[in-house]
Amino acid sequence: MPILTLEPLRWQEDPSRITVWNGDSQPSVYFQVIRPRCVEDICCGRPVEELPRLVTLLGPSEHLTAALALDRLFQVAPPETAQNLRAALLQAQFCSAHLRKLYFLMTSCQDPLADFLSSGRGLRPPGPSKRVLEKIRHQAALAQEAEDILGGRHEQPLTAVTGGVSRDLKEGPYERLDAIGTSLLPAVQELAEFLRTEVLTDRGGAAPWSQIEIPPLSGLHLDPGGQALLNDPQGGGPQPISAERLGEDLARHREAWTYQPFVYLREKGWPGVVPAPGLFQVGPLARFNAGREAVTPLAEEERQRVRECLGAPPVYTLTAAIGALAVELIQAVEILGSLSSPEKLAGPVLRTIPRGHGDSTWAALETPQGLSWHGYQVNEEGIVQSVTVIDPRTSNNALKCLLAEQVVRGGLQKKEAPAAIKEKAAVALLLF
Repeated sequence: MPILTLEPLRWQEDPSRITVWNGDSQPSVYFQVIRPRCVEDICCGRPVEELPRLVTLLGPSEHLTAALALDRLFQVAPPETAQNLRAALLQAQFCSAHLRKLYFLMTSCQDPLADFLSSGRGLRPPGPSKRVLEKIRHQAALAQEAEDILGGRHEQPLTAVTGGVSRDLKEGPYERLDAIGTSLLPAVQELAEFLRTEVLTDRGGAAPWSQIEIPPLSGLHLDPGGQALLNDPQGGGPQPISAERLGEDLARHREAWTYQPFVYLREKGWPGVVPAPGLFQVGPLARFNAGREAVTPLAEEERQRVRECLGAPPVYTLTAAIGALAVELIQAVEILGSLSSPEKLAGPVLRTIPRGHGDSTWAALETPQGLSWHGYQVNEEGIVQSVTVIDPRTSNNALKCLLAEQVVRGGLQKKEAPAAIKEKAAVALLLF
């Protein structure tokens, strides 16, 4: 029996808990996903055209990765209008996902029972004002509305199909998208300034994330040309990896104590859940630590400001992960605004009709949560025979386990209350 169980963990997309067991020299800590995900089994035996909708069980952005894989399978290039609609949907997903995480992070400093406790005491220190939280919540609602407009629905989008998109936008949605972009840009710039002055500096020292460091794992990401790169955690040059071969170069490992598998570099072998060269992380921090310039001017200005606060990358702290979210949020709003016009999202042709297909395909895409990779095998009738999906949650499983272990052991050494340890662990895991 575990000596301590911390559950449920807030904000995790999969039901999760942390269990602590007696060890020989120190407690053994396990981050456990307690429900299986069998999307690959669900996809097998289905027509391959159904996969963009089925894989959204893993996350909204997997819809777009699957559509890219189908384009390659059927050897069709989407028309420019369809490419713009897909790109706009991806940026709306970036906005929505990052704003939601930042909202959860800011509310972690609020005591939800403070209004009902006469003492006004809670587990968390005073947090941002109600005005700040309401602004973030309003921005998140706008981003979600943009997702609905572009994807049909935000949680399980259905717009992208083989060779393009299934529908265009009418006159009203164009105007609404433009209004959303116009409203979001100054708001996210203001939010980024708040994060820099109140969170990334010493003024945020009382927050539960302020002193948490992240295990320095290599970062895996795609460069703008679609090349997969593995960053050296010590700041050395990146190691190029063929994006097409990621399904072969990465391997899975399963442990009996969690339903979530681990992904590691096959050539390095399975090192165990320890900071080792065979493990890596994906997501905003991995992209920030790559040190590349942002693709939009305002986002690059913000990236330079964050560097001034945190130092040159690579930086392995939770505050660096927060800064990375702010930079990507501004970039996503800028790109979404540049695409939100009838000239970009309207056209006479929305889809290239496929004429035939191959027997295998792959696709890689940088999603809000991190690098996503899909590989499919189909038969002559287009029925799925096998599916390989390496999604960000699987890629970051080792990082989460190491992070949970670090936070819980530190809390136990300081003799913190279990509720306080659980809250700190939830905040640490939220950003990944």
